[in-house]
Amino acid sequence: MEKDNTAMEEKPLTKREKLKVSLGKKIIDFSSLDQAYSLRPRKWIMNLVWLAVIAAVLLYFSLDINFFDHFRNPNWTKFNLMLTGFAHLDWSYFFGYGSFTFDTSVIYQVIETFAIAFIGTTVASILSIPFGFLASHRLVGGWAYISEVILICIRTFPEILFGFIMIKVVGFGAQAGVAVLSIHSVGMIAKMYSEQIDMIEEGPLEALDAVGASFMVKLKLGVVPQVKPNFLSVILYRFDLNIRTASVLGLVGAGGVGYPIDVYSTNEHWEQLGAVLLGILILVFAVDALSTFLRKKLIQGN
Repeated sequence: MEKDNTAMEEKPLTKREKLKVSLGKKIIDFSSLDQAYSLRPRKWIMNLVWLAVIAAVLLYFSLDINFFDHFRNPNWTKFNLMLTGFAHLDWSYFFGYGSFTFDTSVIYQVIETFAIAFIGTTVASILSIPFGFLASHRLVGGWAYISEVILICIRTFPEILFGFIMIKVVGFGAQAGVAVLSIHSVGMIAKMYSEQIDMIEEGPLEALDAVGASFMVKLKLGVVPQVKPNFLSVILYRFDLNIRTASVLGLVGAGGVGYPIDVYSTNEHWEQLGAVLLGILILVFAVDALSTFLRKKLIQGN
């Protein structure tokens, strides 16, 4: 009797329906565990199809730009000279003695790169505060779209392109790098500020509304205490990115350690180039460790 009921409850599916169920395109009520297992989703089929499409597109563009032709006859002699130079760094250039001075040393350029990133991030984090609040839909409603459009326009241009523009305005040197980071970082920091503001809890704001608090009081007591740790975490994250950006901006003459990379790689002075790369590695690792430590403190509430 039980077998007859089970047979009556099982609904036969057509091949097309079975395919839809297997691909996750159709949801049905299974009459038994065996039927559910036999029609389990076959997501790997679609994943394999998408993987094949992506591989085909990459192969097409690689052949179109003759990507593989550049690896047929590599210059192993130059590569060997490069590795030899990296293994014998110019320590006089790194520390600034002998034929070099401290003002031209790697250490000085690394400190300058750190200063560019630090000042640029500090200025940008302050400038981002009004843009972040004005881009919050929870605080200003539909007016937030105006601030969002401005932030999108700021983020449109890459730092390198913006560096070329600022060099024409303020000239070559570290001031150009500071100007680039101070303005360009606003686009990202203010956007993340607004996202943090939109995720605050309504409870404190409702309590302040109940006692008749003004808009500024609600910002001070209901919004700022909730977003302050997240704001600091965003600033640390952007500072970590700006360290790397400041290293690249020197390639266009915006100060920092990037300019020697262009000079020594062009002239094939591998010992000096290796010293510069070592300085960048030390700077990035140190800032990353410091940033990670401070973010953990923020998460722990210290």
